[in-house]
Amino acid sequence: MDGTEVTTPASSAAPPPPALSQSRVSSALLFLVAAAVVFRIATAVFDRGSVGGEGGGMVTWQPREKAALLARDARKPILYDFTAAWCGPCKVLDKDWDDPAIAKTVNAGFVPARVVDRQREEGKNPPDIDDLQRRYEVSGFPTLVAASPDGRLIVKLEGYRGRAALVAFLEEARQK
Repeated sequence: MDGTEVTTPASSAAPPPPALSQSRVSSALLFLVAAAVVFRIATAVFDRGSVGGEGGGMVTWQPREKAALLARDARKPILYDFTAAWCGPCKVLDKDWDDPAIAKTVNAGFVPARVVDRQREEGKNPPDIDDLQRRYEVSGFPTLVAASPDGRLIVKLEGYRGRAALVAFLEEARQK
């Protein structure tokens, strides 16, 4: 070299990075799909537990299968909470069940039972849930139904209308 600087034209710059092989892309895509499936199964399992009989704040939810018998023995009406895991307004109502005054009213005056719709998640409901939804003409969620131990409708509240409407509904149901 004689001290002159050699420059390389822009067109002969470093070669482009090698393209990802088809098998590496397929493996990554397969991994992402598998992770999404596992995540969906896990959220379905956890949603079912949180919206079922154990969830719902400070209210002592009873198994729906035993609600009528418990209501007869306690001489109280049944409070059915028709709900669904995917339902946004149902989740807002669930926060009201954490209110100590509301929970005390429900636990003292009713046999509370949650009825969780699984139509969207599983494609169908158990027959007893379908029967309850037909009997009380449940067309949306949340729906609260106060019923006598023999199943006679006392009063029904469709949709979430706020805490004040919930308190008024509970009071009306206790008065009848």
